[in-house]
Amino acid sequence: MSSSAVTGTPAEGPVSPTPIGRTLDKVSSRDATPVVGIPPVLEAPPPSPPVVSHAPKAALRGKARGAPRRARLYVYRLDAWSVMKVAFMLSVAMAIVIVSAVAGAWYLLDYSGVIATMARNVDEVIGSGTTTFDLEAVLAFDRVMGIAVVVAAFEIVLVSILAGIFAVLYNLTVGITGGVEVTFTDAF
Repeated sequence: MSSSAVTGTPAEGPVSPTPIGRTLDKVSSRDATPVVGIPPVLEAPPPSPPVVSHAPKAALRGKARGAPRRARLYVYRLDAWSVMKVAFMLSVAMAIVIVSAVAGAWYLLDYSGVIATMARNVDEVIGSGTTTFDLEAVLAFDRVMGIAVVVAAFEIVLVSILAGIFAVLYNLTVGITGGVEVTFTDAF
């Protein structure tokens, strides 16, 4: 392999375009990646003797570091399996919130007597002698929680599958759109 192949000089001929149509031979100074290949390794300068200072560490930290560095990168590919795993864990947490909220709302409504009042109102409107409809039996805790658990399970499956499909669709469209631009910085 020649040295020009390692450094990526333009003498190699045409450079193949990236998936979004850009060629790598026109790299601006703000790009953090080399044109092609691995950049040459520079030798480190010899270590300097330690400097003893009696200034507070906070004062030294700002002077030694200088301005924060920033890197603008593009998210080129999302792994669908890892996206599904993260979405699954987040949807499990959301399902716990759903079930807890339904249980809390049911206890609040039952303790305040809203369910019993609604059952009496329904009996007065429908007529208690003509039908056997019992609203309190329909709104019993075990039925309400059963429905909440079914909704939470459906939410877990739906969110996980949709997140995986989103990752696949993102990977398909990143060649057209160029991906999502993310800026990283070492400032704190």
